[in-house]
Amino acid sequence: MVGEPFPSSSREWENLLREHLDRSGLERLEFRLIRTDGRRAVIEVGHLETAAVRAAFAEPGPPGERSRATTRRTWGTLVGAKAWLRKREGNAARRST
Repeated sequence: MVGEPFPSSSREWENLLREHLDRSGLERLEFRLIRTDGRRAVIEVGHLETAAVRAAFAEPGPPGERSRATTRRTWGTLVGAKAWLRKREGNAARRST
């Protein structure tokens, strides 16, 4: 998942994600923020809610809203998600040198 502009804290990520879910009628859906790296976050949702969460993040926000979230990948385990973050971090380090 990617958010823009990029939240700087876990609390800001949680608020951004909750806003998207609430706007889509999923205010009771539980999620857990696993890890962030500034530009990206890994969240955990129940496997039965995955499609609804992806749809909620794909919906446009209200006019004039700058922040949005987008789903980039879906994994069945956290191992794959954490490996993706590590790979992305490695690519960023190579680009900055």
